[in-house]
Amino acid sequence: MKVIRVLSELDFGGVEQVALNSFPALQKKVDLQVLVLQKGGKVSHQLIQQGVSIKILNLNPKIPNLSLINLLKKEFEKSQPDVVHCQGAEANFHGVWAAKLAKVPKIIGEEIGIPNHHTFWRWIFRWLYSKAHVVIAISEAVKEEIVSLGEVREENVKVIYNPVNLVQGSRHGGQARFPPRRASKVPTTAGKQGSMLTTFVFVTTCRLVPIKNLERLIEVFGKLVKGNPDKNLRLRIVGDGPERDNLEFRIRNSELGNQLEIVGFQPNVWPFLEEADAFILPSLREGSSVSLAEAMTAGLPSIVTQVGGTAEVLGDSNSGILIDPLSIESIQSAMQQLIDLSPEECQAMGERAKKEAERFSVESYLEALLQIYSNSEFRYHKSEL
Repeated sequence: MKVIRVLSELDFGGVEQVALNSFPALQKKVDLQVLVLQKGGKVSHQLIQQGVSIKILNLNPKIPNLSLINLLKKEFEKSQPDVVHCQGAEANFHGVWAAKLAKVPKIIGEEIGIPNHHTFWRWIFRWLYSKAHVVIAISEAVKEEIVSLGEVREENVKVIYNPVNLVQGSRHGGQARFPPRRASKVPTTAGKQGSMLTTFVFVTTCRLVPIKNLERLIEVFGKLVKGNPDKNLRLRIVGDGPERDNLEFRIRNSELGNQLEIVGFQPNVWPFLEEADAFILPSLREGSSVSLAEAMTAGLPSIVTQVGGTAEVLGDSNSGILIDPLSIESIQSAMQQLIDLSPEECQAMGERAKKEAERFSVESYLEALLQIYSNSEFRYHKSEL
């Protein structure tokens, strides 16, 4: 089976992490080719090193780009794939349309987040998704939203949760994930002998964009530090993106010193998860979350937004606290709850998280995906041809 995956870009972020987790294993099961509309980058380099066939077009994917649709149509006619699978708005718009024009046997779109479409765009994506055999949603919350918007028929949507590399996670975390809380010497006043304070580390791993709500998180963390002078609290933000300069400016003005830091993009986030006591994700919208699933795999209790599909990732594990991302009080209260837990209680939450994360194995993801690729059940409705 020949499969072409179409992505808007392949540098770093959630879609890229899904690709990194799954493409090397997928290429062992199908003849895989990856088309990147815009630019490659960190993740594309890693995938190429693992033998994944990637073609980077370096074109403008802004909707609509008719020349890009024509180029993709020619690529599909030349390659004659059995399946074209597109991820994200720009890739869906250009890839699905081009695949329909090229008469590709199986066309799949994938909605990677909670859409915020006004009337015009609802009509555009309703028309577009009518040309796909299947639309994959990365959570039930995403499925519910695109169906309620009228963009796709419910029977044409399949939910597949994003995969994480459980093997890599297990290499960095054992059954006893939590060591005793660390004690560190922190000066009480200049010139006086320091006192031993317990260190508690929060970590978040995400792309640094406004929707991740990191400005509010920084504000809350400052309040938390002031309210807990007897504890050495730390927050590490792992990631990069267009908001980095703004966030670093706020951190410099926060007088939090080395308690709050942005460590930038990291090709391997597991050591940072291993060093943390809890994971936090206060996003304003979140279709699902690879970062949360990775944190659960590493055995971390978590604080996550109640908006979107994060509750589905937590499942019934009781391993995290849901927050209102618009409420400073909600975020601060949840962080305080975790700080006040005993190490044993944190460890129990982490162990439940680790068990729940087994649902997101690459093997389970590929099994569901290959079933869609090979299933002839999904056909165009006659009215949509």
